[in-house]
Amino acid sequence: MSRLTGVTAIVAGFVALAAMRATTPHFIDITGPIGFSGTPDKAVRMDNLVVTAGQPRLARTIRFRVAGQVETRDTGGVWLIVPVASQVAHHTTNIYGRTWLATDGRRYAASDRVDGADSALTPIKTIQPGLVRHDLLVFEVHPDVTVGGTLLLSEQRFPQLTAEARIPFLKTPLGAPEAMIDLDDLHAKL
Repeated sequence: MSRLTGVTAIVAGFVALAAMRATTPHFIDITGPIGFSGTPDKAVRMDNLVVTAGQPRLARTIRFRVAGQVETRDTGGVWLIVPVASQVAHHTTNIYGRTWLATDGRRYAASDRVDGADSALTPIKTIQPGLVRHDLLVFEVHPDVTVGGTLLLSEQRFPQLTAEARIPFLKTPLGAPEAMIDLDDLHAKL
């Protein structure tokens, strides 16, 4: 009987360890971003940053002006363009974390192919206290990304224990891509 008791205790120990391992959160979950959820067209207030994201649009080709020259860009996927208004409460900052999280879990960083555009929100553009910036976030996404996603914005590129705005567009059908969107014209309407 004592041998059976010993084997039972070992098996029970393994089951307890497996249960603890399965239910213990990962390190990234413990030290990850502090999420501030919002809704489209409503302000999301974080510690310092306040952002409002408008309705996204899709395009096959985009056009914008850089240093007096008109640039045209196409992509193997589609362009996802999200209008964003941002402001800060306390100190000057930049928005380094600019990610589109598709409904299937794929993450798309904002495209650096539009960094020279005046209308695009890039990491080098600062946001000053008391001033509201109106910009466009531009992503290159896979052509099958047509039903929603979540916009993730933060002051750090990879936020750890800092604020991150999470604005879901999960039930918003993005519609068919337009043939061409002029970023400067769209920006002028913001």
